Amino acid sequence: MKVLLCVTYSLALVLGFSQENYALDTEFTGNSNLLFDQEDIKHTQNLAVDQDRTSIAQDDQALHMQIVDLLDDEDRNVTRAIPEKAARLGLTILSNDISRAKLRDALEAKGPFTLFGPTNQAFRAMPDLAKEALKDSRVLAKYLKFHVVKDELRSGQLNNDDLAETLLGTKLRVNIYKHGKNVIATAQCAPIDLARVDNNATNGVIHVLNGVIIPPDGNAVTALAGHREFGTLVKAVQAAGLVPKLSGDGPFTVFAPTNDAFGKLPPGTLHKLLKNPVELAKILKYHVVAGTYCSRGIVSGEVTTVEGQDVKIKVTADGVTVNNAKVIQADLSITNGVVHGIDTVLLPPVFYL
Repeated sequence: MKVLLCVTYSLALVLGFSQENYALDTEFTGNSNLLFDQEDIKHTQNLAVDQDRTSIAQDDQALHMQIVDLLDDEDRNVTRAIPEKAARLGLTILSNDISRAKLRDALEAKGPFTLFGPTNQAFRAMPDLAKEALKDSRVLAKYLKFHVVKDELRSGQLNNDDLAETLLGTKLRVNIYKHGKNVIATAQCAPIDLARVDNNATNGVIHVLNGVIIPPDGNAVTALAGHREFGTLVKAVQAAGLVPKLSGDGPFTVFAPTNDAFGKLPPGTLHKLLKNPVELAKILKYHVVAGTYCSRGIVSGEVTTVEGQDVKIKVTADGVTVNNAKVIQADLSITNGVVHGIDTVLLPPVFYL
């Protein structure tokens, strides 16, 4: 019965795929009878069709693997090593990338491992620069190793701000946010699909992600120093003597003003603050909150800063604001928390420039 179902479904996939190709080619050629005979189809049109075919093929492959996995594992007694299990969960881009990064043997080893596995859609949603970077198999291997924890962690074992050592050798941070009955979980700020956790493999477990994890470039200070748009902030942190604090274990959430944000201050203000480390430190601490608040875990309300006074956070369909500043870059990955870039410098109440 299982074989018949698999054959029937595979035939349906082939027919569906053929019909999809027929529709696409008809759209571009204007004549369904000339599906493969038209020689004057433009190169750019063929390229667009090829891209659509690739996406369709990946989706068909993912759906097919999920159906096969349900049929084979209906009694839940049949499991596979992590790479094949990922494919059978429909994570086909991830499975193919594991091979391309030459990590298949490592992830078929005894383990146990926990794989935080991004969906196909998560990979497709990555910025173009990131996609380009992942064409380098060495960069890809670094990314994928950071998605694998060197232990088996069931979903019930995960707690807020837990740290787990990855195959990359650095630690991945898990966060659990509970807002009433709503629970949100993230792995290094990438959202975990709580409906698809605890997928058993012979050498561990897979939790499905709706985002791709970005390995951190260091703590808050070193990570910010690697981004030109935060150069003024790094200079201010150094002048205020806050490098040791923001390089510590934390965790912290840093609302980081960009260079342009500092440029909006009245003329001469920044120069004066750089010469007054006490006042400068007070302003900078007003940008830091204890704990890790990834964008998925932020809700409207007041939050106390390290400086001691509250900031007001507002979450709307238009984005997130902190007092009068707008978050313009969310979830910069760091080892001791998270950074959100903002477009305006925050000033504590009853503070005069």
